[in-house]
Amino acid sequence: MSGSNGSRSKFGSLIGVLYVGHTSCKCLIYATRNAEVLTCHESPLESLSPQSGWIEFEPLGIWKTARLCLETAVQNLIILDISPLDIVAIGVCNQRETTVLWDRITGEPLCNAIGWCDTRTTAVVGGILQRVRGKKNYLKSVCGLPVSNCFSAVKIRWMMENVETVQEAIDNGRAAFGTLDSWIIWMLTGGPETGIHVTDVTNASRTMLMSLETCEWDERLCRFFRIPSKILPEIRSCSEVYGYINDGPLSGIPIASCLGDQQAALLGQMCLNAGQANCTIDDGTFVLFNTAQEIIDSDHGLLSTVAYQLGARGDVYYALEGAIAHAGSSIAWLKRTLALNPPGSDPMNNSGTGLIPDGTSPLLASFCSASSPVPQYNDAKTFVGSSARAGVIFVPAFSGYYTPYWRYKARGMMFGITLQTTPQQILFAAHEAICHQVREVLESLANDCPTWPKLSKLIVGGDLCEQPFLVQMLSDLNGLLLERPQTSTPACLGAMLAAGLATEILSIDQFRQNCVPPTDVFNTAYNSSQRDMKFRRWKMAVDRCLNFDSVSESDPVKLIYGGRDPDSHVRCSIPGSVFIVSSFALVVVAQLLKQNGFG
Repeated sequence: MSGSNGSRSKFGSLIGVLYVGHTSCKCLIYATRNAEVLTCHESPLESLSPQSGWIEFEPLGIWKTARLCLETAVQNLIILDISPLDIVAIGVCNQRETTVLWDRITGEPLCNAIGWCDTRTTAVVGGILQRVRGKKNYLKSVCGLPVSNCFSAVKIRWMMENVETVQEAIDNGRAAFGTLDSWIIWMLTGGPETGIHVTDVTNASRTMLMSLETCEWDERLCRFFRIPSKILPEIRSCSEVYGYINDGPLSGIPIASCLGDQQAALLGQMCLNAGQANCTIDDGTFVLFNTAQEIIDSDHGLLSTVAYQLGARGDVYYALEGAIAHAGSSIAWLKRTLALNPPGSDPMNNSGTGLIPDGTSPLLASFCSASSPVPQYNDAKTFVGSSARAGVIFVPAFSGYYTPYWRYKARGMMFGITLQTTPQQILFAAHEAICHQVREVLESLANDCPTWPKLSKLIVGGDLCEQPFLVQMLSDLNGLLLERPQTSTPACLGAMLAAGLATEILSIDQFRQNCVPPTDVFNTAYNSSQRDMKFRRWKMAVDRCLNFDSVSESDPVKLIYGGRDPDSHVRCSIPGSVFIVSSFALVVVAQLLKQNGFG
């Protein structure tokens, strides 16, 4: 097919992208000639938290929301007098690691999906670490990942140990596992009747079950976690036709790309060369550094992961990744739980994640079917000026601390608050926390790649990066030039490119020439001493969080200084010679007084 086909509308060939995230699902339809978003529809996803630390989703609810977004986006095209027949392919892009298990015969989920930042697997992780004598990087040389709550293998293991129907289905050969991409593609292609059970290399690389070197399921890893490989999907590249939509208004349209959201953003921002890096700030923050075809085993807390593979015969590109669990989600938590939403001084918008109340990002609001007024922050200078000097530090380690420490028992803390602390100052501290954690990632990157050229710029994106003051703060606290492409959905742009390559509608050169959006540039306004001072205070606070759970219940309660005078050690250390000299001086003074008649 070709975008110049005369039977098509003035926009030429179109590609749809279905994005399934952590808080919302959306479908965007692009004109391939210039990556213009012709229409989109976005709906929120409802998460469940039946217990503290649990984040789960109803898989059928995710599927219904995804289908609604897809069908509504197509209806929007018709309203715009654009034929849905111009759509030549669909791409899938998803939040990684969220784990789904379902019955491949009935199509029914075996239990709710476990979200990527869920902490119910703490006991599983603890048991594994005990087996390997605390070596959290025990499997890292094979799969690139440390033992942690967030990866899929430990979630599967928890389901097998705690959900009776899961183990029964596995024993009967009926169970199927997938991350969100596998679940959605399986349902789109017909579910129990004709569904195709696949995933791509980027999502598979986040399970702890795939060998980075071979990009295949590793039997040693499966045996280690005691997970049967028969439940796993087939691993494919990021850019090929996996199957065809089975039903609905797009029946017969090929599904031609599949990527995890962070890798898709790397591709969409054209970080295709070794040494290029991007940073995406949404609910969490992720920094990916393209290492081309070299797998670098990090010694400083970074993850080794697949960046992309464009085509079944294409080369596999790798990346180092820094993962930060909470960014926009911590700001949303402050506003929702602590009601920190000062009137007239909101640095973010309503949700704290760059979304308007129904889940649509502001930059998309003008052409999305969802619509709602977007309150904007009108006094950024006042917000920054009054808060920067407050000294409040907020460490959002709600589900442990990821890069660079990977300490699953760490917990969030707040420091430096007084009776005069304001909501603005706490929110400001939450934004500073994002920037300091990015610096930790960049320092780990420099330590892991000492012979590589120093990173000269960082490309940023994501919903939170729509706020200029946050991007400027990120530049100031990292001393780095930042480029922000003028798109709110770099991940969807990457999925669109991958689908275009698979269907030969696009080439890399065409995309670079016609589809790359203009960029905004941010330079640092801080000197090194200013940011270093702030960063030292941050590291002090992080140390407290990392050691929060280091005292066991059996340890005795200890008084400060053991109940002794805190200055006693100083007095006890006075040399005996001082006593001798002072005594001698008193004797001399007494003799002088006696000679002068005072005796």
